[in-house]
Amino acid sequence: MVGEGISHDLNVTGDSVDLTEGSDTLTAAVEGHLRYVRSQTTALQEQTDTFVQAIQDGDLETAKPLFAPTRIYYERIEPIAESFPDDLDPRIDLRDADLEDGQEWTGFHRIEKDLWEGGRITEQTKKDADQLSEDIAELVDGVNTDDFTVAPDLIANGTHGLLDEISTSKITGEEDIFSHTDLWDFQANLDGSKAAVASLEDAIDEKDADLLADINAKFDAVQELLDTFRDGDGFVYYDTVGEDDRKKLSTVLDQLNEQVSKVTGVITAAESSK
Repeated sequence: MVGEGISHDLNVTGDSVDLTEGSDTLTAAVEGHLRYVRSQTTALQEQTDTFVQAIQDGDLETAKPLFAPTRIYYERIEPIAESFPDDLDPRIDLRDADLEDGQEWTGFHRIEKDLWEGGRITEQTKKDADQLSEDIAELVDGVNTDDFTVAPDLIANGTHGLLDEISTSKITGEEDIFSHTDLWDFQANLDGSKAAVASLEDAIDEKDADLLADINAKFDAVQELLDTFRDGDGFVYYDTVGEDDRKKLSTVLDQLNEQVSKVTGVITAAESSK
């Protein structure tokens, strides 16, 4: 399959402080990030509709290539989904390895198992696809309410969390264990982290321009390496990536994440100094 390129907890929930009061820069950062989140969830819903329709049609050969390109929109903004109540993120993205005894399994990875390991679309697959569509709609509705917002410190935490997600779990290949489409998720997490940094760019630059420059350079280094695994519009399957190459990916990701992990402190300090 060739798709379009584009669980450790992501730590974006919990108590946050109001960092935007009196700060035009941070207010603009929040507004910009909300636009990004809403654009991604809109695209997610549209792509999910196409994916689900293929499943409802029983069209395995159409559904499988749509799996990874559909997930990228979710993986870019997963920290936002994790902030929603009623286990919305597990309903959408719970992995087989994290399934507890007696827990109902729904979402992308339940469908993934049917499409690849089972190699068939069953009536249960169709029900799971319908449930996925409903859960995605819940996410879209939630981020488009008038009172939905996200604090700058949580944007910063999510930036770090998305990279942490790659380096602590996805790097092993355990995320998309049936389809081996992990590199699409790598790219999506990288995209989401970079977009979050971009929304905070002015605030970071005001406080620590050197840090911002270093982060951007390290984003470029990760992207350059990730691009070596491209295949057409997508990526090679992750089970074809050798251990040495996985270590190289892990190294550049860790170097980037070390710098990105400093962003929350910079944002908090920027507001405290006003």
